[in-house]
Amino acid sequence: MDIVPNNFQRYPMKLYVQDIFRAKRSEHNKYFYELFGLSFKNIMVHGVVTTLYNKTNNSTNLELSDGTGTVQIYYDWGKRNKNVSKEMMKSLHRDFVEQLRYGDSNLDIKSKMMTAISETKQEPANFDVGSHLCVIGDVFIDGLTGTRMMSAYECTVTNVERDIVWLEELRYLYEKFYLRSKE
Repeated sequence: MDIVPNNFQRYPMKLYVQDIFRAKRSEHNKYFYELFGLSFKNIMVHGVVTTLYNKTNNSTNLELSDGTGTVQIYYDWGKRNKNVSKEMMKSLHRDFVEQLRYGDSNLDIKSKMMTAISETKQEPANFDVGSHLCVIGDVFIDGLTGTRMMSAYECTVTNVERDIVWLEELRYLYEKFYLRSKE
């Protein structure tokens, strides 16, 4: 029986790549991991793409390195949180036209939101080897090789400056929260 731990992190836990491999699988739920006395399912890592392979129209595999290690990542952008289906867009447009007809007082705000939703890029794999990425996803173990990997549901291109800020942020989190939670 899978049990959700009491100390479960509801937001992605920010980690160095090396800690993906240091975390222990939870005894109570095979989808959760434990590190520093905290249980988590989702993680966030930053790094540089060192390899891209098996790229198709819907997915790709990549390796991401952050200086502490390298992790293999599977990214299926058809399953990412930012995709909006054609049916949903039709429904949103229909509702928007209906609100235009009846004169909604929040029309300006709704118009800007509709534009932002419509302009959401549907081609998220806009990165290559050497790109800096922020990756959010789950840890899993590949059944064929037994290798610990990440299944990404969001990959965002960053830059070297953002990675420097990320490293400072992680240093602070490790010092003030993660390592203290073990004491």
